[in-house]
Amino acid sequence: MGFARARFEIVGTRERIQGTALVDTGAWYTALDRGLAERLGVELTGLTVVLTTFPGQRMKCEEGLVRALTLEGRTAPSELVAVCVIPEPVRELLRRQGVSDQVVIGVHTLERLGYAVDVITHRLVESPGILMI
Repeated sequence: MGFARARFEIVGTRERIQGTALVDTGAWYTALDRGLAERLGVELTGLTVVLTTFPGQRMKCEEGLVRALTLEGRTAPSELVAVCVIPEPVRELLRRQGVSDQVVIGVHTLERLGYAVDVITHRLVESPGILMI
């Protein structure tokens, strides 16, 4: 599992937000806090997913779509996200890392944009590709 910080922009149907987020290779979905998702205008798909935080807390989330998600200059149109109430202990941990406490970038977004995390330098690098077999 690897972590990095990355500049992002997320575009919803109502608003957009920019900042720095934690990239977590242990997370499949990009997670957005529910309040932020409502403000941005994330379109919900009607599916639910359960995510588990690093301390082991399970969060019931709704799957949603944003109009676009840009990470370090590369843009994914119509990106899949998980809309959750991010628990305060997790938000505090994110704030201590100097990143947004409302956004965590997951592997789906990372791989879709052709990035990987270098676990030595904790920086984004060009992905060698997605393992299929």
